[in-house]
Formats: sequence, C-alpha cells, structure tokens
Amino acid sequence: MDAPKIIRKKLREMETQLSLLDSLRDEAKTEAGRMSAFGREVLQAAKKAGLKQALVAKLLEITPGAVSQHYAK
Repeated sequence: MDAPKIIRKKLREMETQLSLLDSLRDEAKTEAGRMSAFGREVLQAAKKAGLKQALVAKLLEITPGAVSQHYAK
C-alpha cells in the first residue's frame, strides 16, 4: 500500500475515534454540564480499569477534581 493510501486510512480511523469520543462526552454530561448517570458509570468503569484520573479528565473534558470526587465514591 502506498503512503497516501495509508495516510487516508489512518485519518479515517482517527475521525471515527474522534466521533465516538465526542458522542461519549455528549452522553456523559447533562445540558447543564453535570455528570449524567451514564457519565458516572463511565467514571466507575474507568476507575475499575485502572485509568489515571488525569487521562479520564482530559478525555471527558472535565476537571481532575471532578474525576477525583467520582473515583472516591
């Protein structure tokens, strides 16, 4: 496979991943910006998976303190 095809394929994969992440963020927070029930479940799953709080905060676009509060529950 030539370089332009590889690059196009990787860009399509990244676009798909970004779309999924955007959807996850949208579902994780309410319109008011608070964590939804789904968001709280995501945080608990992230905690069980051993994901670092800073990474989860960055991915969900919330503060590390918010993640810490949910991880403590």
